[in-house]
Amino acid sequence: MLSLVKKHVIAIIICISCFCLLSYFAYHNEFSEGGADNYWHYFFSKYAYIYPGFFLHHWGKPLFILLSSPFSQFGFYGLNLFNILCGISAAVVSYKFAIELNYKLSWPVIIILIFSPLYFIVLQSALTEPLMSLIIVTAMYLLYKEKFIYAALVMSFSLYARTEGIFLTLYILLYLSFIKQWRSIPFLTVGFFIYSFAGLIFGHNFLWYFTENPYNIVSPYGHGEWSDFFKKYTIIFGAPETIGLCIGLIIILFLSIKKIKKLNFSQLIPEHKFLLLAVVPAVLLFMFHVIVWKFGLCGSFGLERVITCVSPLFSLIICYGINYIINFKFFNRISIPMVSAFLFLVVLYTFKHVHYPLKAYGGDKIELEAGKWFKHNFDQNCIVYYAHPAIIFNAERDPFDKKLNIEEFDLNADSLSDKSLPTYIFWDSQFSEFSCRVKLDVLLTSKKLKLIYHPQEDYDFNLYVFELI
Repeated sequence: MLSLVKKHVIAIIICISCFCLLSYFAYHNEFSEGGADNYWHYFFSKYAYIYPGFFLHHWGKPLFILLSSPFSQFGFYGLNLFNILCGISAAVVSYKFAIELNYKLSWPVIIILIFSPLYFIVLQSALTEPLMSLIIVTAMYLLYKEKFIYAALVMSFSLYARTEGIFLTLYILLYLSFIKQWRSIPFLTVGFFIYSFAGLIFGHNFLWYFTENPYNIVSPYGHGEWSDFFKKYTIIFGAPETIGLCIGLIIILFLSIKKIKKLNFSQLIPEHKFLLLAVVPAVLLFMFHVIVWKFGLCGSFGLERVITCVSPLFSLIICYGINYIINFKFFNRISIPMVSAFLFLVVLYTFKHVHYPLKAYGGDKIELEAGKWFKHNFDQNCIVYYAHPAIIFNAERDPFDKKLNIEEFDLNADSLSDKSLPTYIFWDSQFSEFSCRVKLDVLLTSKKLKLIYHPQEDYDFNLYVFELI
């Protein structure tokens, strides 16, 4: 045991340090990445024991809810810790993957992954991407180790961590077919059958994964350009990692093409295995999101955070390039200083544009202050109409108690007559008018409402709180 610790002491120290740093920031953050999605994923996870149907909630992601719900019982920070643990676990698997690839220096992959700018901030949220990143890198690592059945089992549950899981599961199906691992292929369906039968028992139909898909083929969020995700490279990877990624991709493509005559799916050489199990799935998922955003498909909103699902694979590619370069005689002599300088730039870039702990500003700050103000000054036994879930989150109310917390879709304030409980309406300029179709002018001129709270406007965000009189 002691010899094992000594062998991996650098990796252990880095992982513990990263966990402590992320945990500290998450505890002191005033908001986190993800907007409304961030709050709703927390809500579904936290209240799953009260509303057990959430364990099969398609949008909430059943596997994420199942695994994270024990953590979210300790509040939002508890769910943050779950995601941080997913990220650290993904880093550990990436490290083991790097060892399997015979990297001279394997531990840098941990720093490259954790301090990838977008991955770093997503780990401090309630989003589903960290869990998905752990599933993907674990499945690819097991495939590289030729533990095909275990890899298929892990990947079979990816559908219930994030919807893109079905896309990469099909890729794994093709991979197993090409290498003629026929016995492993049925295990790709295990997760589907377990959740399908669970759905059948609890009031869904057997094919509920498909029939209850919340994402329309045509996205309601419009579409973008081919270049949108590429332009966000500084946000997703950061400049140092982008350069390292380009170098790593060029090297592995060059080596794979150079050894193309040795391509044999029955016994793949390391270069081709790495290409098929790291480069191809990472690029495929990246391009999948580029395409669906370009053509406005599958509910895509063009959010760059979805790429973090394959951040571990991209980190392995970067580390592959680094290790290939330091094997040259000239660079071998200065490998440690050179790698250390690169890692310093990686970490520096992560903190260059984003200051941690995150401080709320603009709309986030207004909603934070409004939620705390309401919680402090009003009894929880009241009716609240709202549009943005941040209000309910910051006031620490149950959004699924529809008697007390009601989304204000097409709200007609003049028709409200129930005065058995105090009633309040939160109107915000982000969601209320455009998503819920509630006009501010109508509320301001209503004789049944009294304006009780209106903080100073900031960053084009407006908030009004009305009381029914």
